[in-house]
Amino acid sequence: MGESKFVNDKIAELEKELELLKSTPSEEEYFRKRSSARVKMRAEQMMAAKNQAFDTVALWGLYGKEDIKRYKCFTLPLFMTTAGGSYDSLLDGALLLSYQTTNDPNKVYSRIDNVNSDHLAWKFAALEGLGSPELTQGLCTSSGMSAILMTTMAFLEPGDNFVSSNRVYGGTEQLFNITYPKSGWKVKWITEPWDLRKWESKIDEKTKFLYVESPSNPTLFVADIPALAKLAHSHGIPLIVDSTLASPALMRPLEHGADIVLHSISKVSNGSCRAIGGVIVAKDKIVTKNPAIAQDFVNKLKGGHFRNMGPCLSPFNSMLIWDEMSTIRIRMKEHCEKAMKIANFLKTHPMIEAVNYPGLPTHPQHEVAKRLMKLPDGTNGYGYLLSFNIKGGLEKAKKFAEAFDFGVQVTHLGGSYTVWVHNATTTHAQMSSEERKSAGVLDNMIRYSVGLEGADDAIKALEKALDKIKD
Repeated sequence: MGESKFVNDKIAELEKELELLKSTPSEEEYFRKRSSARVKMRAEQMMAAKNQAFDTVALWGLYGKEDIKRYKCFTLPLFMTTAGGSYDSLLDGALLLSYQTTNDPNKVYSRIDNVNSDHLAWKFAALEGLGSPELTQGLCTSSGMSAILMTTMAFLEPGDNFVSSNRVYGGTEQLFNITYPKSGWKVKWITEPWDLRKWESKIDEKTKFLYVESPSNPTLFVADIPALAKLAHSHGIPLIVDSTLASPALMRPLEHGADIVLHSISKVSNGSCRAIGGVIVAKDKIVTKNPAIAQDFVNKLKGGHFRNMGPCLSPFNSMLIWDEMSTIRIRMKEHCEKAMKIANFLKTHPMIEAVNYPGLPTHPQHEVAKRLMKLPDGTNGYGYLLSFNIKGGLEKAKKFAEAFDFGVQVTHLGGSYTVWVHNATTTHAQMSSEERKSAGVLDNMIRYSVGLEGADDAIKALEKALDKIKD
């Protein structure tokens, strides 16, 4: 054969593999070295992604030329399989299933690893890590709730506690208040999460982490993440941030000092609203009282609780969301612009008591949001979610829900479609009226997730419905 780039590259590749085989004294060491080489390659790709634009990372993630060559497909294929190809040997299988090697995720089991879920996790880890000089790692889960469960339980033993803002999604409140006490874990709620002194007063020797949802659903509280991270670290514990409403297109908490960031990727990450999923992204080194998980937290979680409990994200859902992420910055910019226009309309309407939107100067944490919530081009954006309180209390809110005919009344948010809901009777109905009031979820509140429809169409429909309930 005549010399060519292909031939030379192929010879070099084979010679490298032959050299590795000859220099390795045992089969076990060969598999370990091969695994280490692949882990190192992905880490180098993750660090190299920091020099790329947000849109480049959102499109490709870590799916590069070697993957295209390996799978003979320029887009990430669907690996819809319970398990992958056969093990290279009995020893290869033994090392993989004892989680001692990670050379080829698709050769393990889709409850633990799958090519699609791994690539989606790497894409999120790369995006969340763009503003941080440190290596980041990701793990996909079956839902946002399972991401919260997997992350937080890794720090807790019976008798431990953690401190959390009470401005959280209703499902999170139920998990912390109802489920966790069964394992001897206690949540200490902060009812005024904007006051750092309140957080400080709740921390004791049994406190294992601080937890905050920012912006919060549905009251849009925005946390001062750098200040909270500094407080957490002064006590030797991590800050965990649920950043679902922002997404990496609008805020990257790791950049501001957080140790771990969580997402329900069923939301704006998946604009088509066709898949449920969650993701955990952590720095390679986190602050914690537990030295066993202080480094490589995500992979230790994957080989521990995650592996044992099986809250895996399906390959199909992973593929759908991986594709959707390619346009997240473009969609988020549109969401922010439309939401700002709608919020400005609502704030002047005589039937509206209050509008909760971080982009409004009247929002209590507007200055914090202005500092932390920015699109990749550096301009401010304040997200797709807003909520508003209707004058006249619960009855007027119910009448509005009956009169409003734009979008869909359903328990969801962040997709390309406008959706809205009356929280007190749906998402937060399991909380007592006192708990709702303490969390800022009043009976006359409507949560409104701005879609990609025309903002003027939405405003006309809002005005029509509000006019109907004036008397």
